[in-house]
Amino acid sequence: MSGQVDPELRKLKFSGNKTYSNKELSSEISFTAATWTGKKLFGKTPSYFNTDAYNMNVRELRHFYQSEGFIHIQIGEPIVKLRRNGRKAELTIPLTEGEPVVIDSVAFTGPDTLMNKRLLELSTRRRSLLQVRVGQRFQDNLIWNDRDLITRRMVENGYAYAELEPEIIADTAVNTAHVIWNLSPGPKSYFGETTISGQKRTPERIIRRQLAYKPGDVYSREKLNRSQQQIYQLGTFRIASVRAMLSRDMKDTIPVQINITEAPRTSTRVGVGYGREDQFRTFVDFQVLNFTGGARRLNLYAKHSALEPYRVEATLTQPAAFSPNSTVAFSPSIKKQKEPGYELFSYSSNLILLNKITDKLSGSLNFYSETVRLDTTSLALIEDLTILSRTYTKTGAATGLLYDNARPRFDPARGWTVAVNAKANTSIFSGKYPFLKYQFEAKNYQRLSDHLILAIKLKAGTVNPTGSAKTIPVEERFFAGGSRSVRGWGRQQLGPTDELGIPAGGKSMIEASLEPRIKIAGPLSIVAFLDAGNVWSQASHFTLSEIRYAAGGGIRFATPIGPIGIDVARPVWDDSAKWQFHLNIGHAF
Repeated sequence: MSGQVDPELRKLKFSGNKTYSNKELSSEISFTAATWTGKKLFGKTPSYFNTDAYNMNVRELRHFYQSEGFIHIQIGEPIVKLRRNGRKAELTIPLTEGEPVVIDSVAFTGPDTLMNKRLLELSTRRRSLLQVRVGQRFQDNLIWNDRDLITRRMVENGYAYAELEPEIIADTAVNTAHVIWNLSPGPKSYFGETTISGQKRTPERIIRRQLAYKPGDVYSREKLNRSQQQIYQLGTFRIASVRAMLSRDMKDTIPVQINITEAPRTSTRVGVGYGREDQFRTFVDFQVLNFTGGARRLNLYAKHSALEPYRVEATLTQPAAFSPNSTVAFSPSIKKQKEPGYELFSYSSNLILLNKITDKLSGSLNFYSETVRLDTTSLALIEDLTILSRTYTKTGAATGLLYDNARPRFDPARGWTVAVNAKANTSIFSGKYPFLKYQFEAKNYQRLSDHLILAIKLKAGTVNPTGSAKTIPVEERFFAGGSRSVRGWGRQQLGPTDELGIPAGGKSMIEASLEPRIKIAGPLSIVAFLDAGNVWSQASHFTLSEIRYAAGGGIRFATPIGPIGIDVARPVWDDSAKWQFHLNIGHAF
């Protein structure tokens, strides 16, 4: 092809590949192909075909197959079809995989015969410790994964200086491999003394209470990591470095050094934004660390928006109240709410107990008291207003569990968020409307490809009056519709309303959403969605035939604090087919 410009790679495929798809093989080599659409919409940059480039890709492909156990891989001459007067090329790479190498045996050697025997037993169980097992195809990455896994297990059992290396004996004539792990465990180690430096305002005894180990405990890297995490949970430090002082002579007692950098004693956060529903919004949060000594912190918070003309609250937080992972907070507040379905003024106090059960699971218990002054002229005229007081008090307890492994935090691409909440309003302390309220919400995020994430949401709730109560306070009822609900309706407009369209709320609710999120280029992405849901006047009254549906789409622009989103939607299979426009920071869910 000398004397002419190398052709641009338009299509790339493989023949003879049985174990891996064309997409999987393409990701392992340098060649990239792109159509006009791929270049314009997804910013793909195609490769150019020539003999040198092909030979380099053959080497990459051969290395990949051999690392996956196919040591007899054969790659043939390229099959090239030229288009557009030789300016575009369609390339097919022919290959013959051959038979893979299979693991024939796994063994452990080293000075500690008991440890060798224990690891061998773990590796041969039905739920094996190792990923490399007898009868499986040999794969390089699984060998290195197993090395890390075995090393971590040995370290967690006190062998801080543990080292091991795999020895692979391959028989290419019969395609088998023997894996021998050579162990050097070193001495069994124990935690020594811990020294702490850098703290000025936080008492050392509080930091020590956050440690997950004591001097003399068997050494564990996991306990070191947990200690660092629990120190950060105090909320008063910018940096907390927890380091085991391992020695070259492998001493069996390991001291720990903790270096602290405290955060500024006071800080202020200010935010402004705009949304279609809350319009202009702003907040200010002033924080004082080590308030009155210890690790306590005080937050003074004020907010304004069209939905909350004002909210002012103070929160006094005591971390590590009963255990390293427990927190107690006391929070009085006053607020004015102005929703489509009601307007009210309230002042309240909350005593909140939080406990981090695991890295992903947390629980809460909230004892509350709230006095409400309700503007009864703002309510829908579909019930006897004589049973609603203008002023009333709510007292009771609310509890919840939250499981969250969705990542990344502001723009999830994988994982789950599941929340279960229950609230019991009582009449013990002058409460007038006792009720039981339950809510459930689950969100799932799945990355289907480099450019596609599928987000799913299911939400349901019910609230029941108890005792002699005949109604539910309007602010405790369920409403649907809006930018973070069923988007084909305006805020609170889905569900029971009066003749003037004022939302009345209901005692049961269900919502569901399906939303593919497609990345276009850089920070820009688009979404399409189907929302469904409704609100019913009666408790636990979910009627599938009355579910309402909405469909639409939107644009997202990624920022460090989450995506800025614009959505348009309208009801489908519905007589009230009216377009809705939503503008918000963040995804709908």
